[in-house]
Amino acid sequence: MIEDNRPSIGVAVIVVKDQKILIGEDRRKGKNIFGVPGGHWENKETLKECSVREVKEESGIVCQNPQLVSVYDFFREDKSKNYVSIGMKTDYVSGKPKNLVEEGRLNWEWYTIEDALKLNLFPADRILIQRYLSGVIYE
Repeated sequence: MIEDNRPSIGVAVIVVKDQKILIGEDRRKGKNIFGVPGGHWENKETLKECSVREVKEESGIVCQNPQLVSVYDFFREDKSKNYVSIGMKTDYVSGKPKNLVEEGRLNWEWYTIEDALKLNLFPADRILIQRYLSGVIYE
């Protein structure tokens, strides 16, 4: 089998509810890193479908109206791999955050953007939140 050295494409999603955003805590590998819901873009789905699916899978939250905010490329040293992170913004519809251990992030909470930026955020998610603050949304 040939190893796939191509970059992976991930989707990171800002979910907005009452002017707050959904942030979870990742305690894998002994690190307390915070971030928005997200995951890998799968074949045969649109970016918008991926955004809604990943939010539901990771947090149990139902969202709608995904909109493009950011495209960011970076190298993950822990995985020795390049990534492209597609940053989306969605609107909250329903649900209470659930700790779905198999998905990795726990302790989901709603944060003001100012409070979220004070957390030890995953670097790509920090950039997404900062770009969201610019107010630019792509259709």
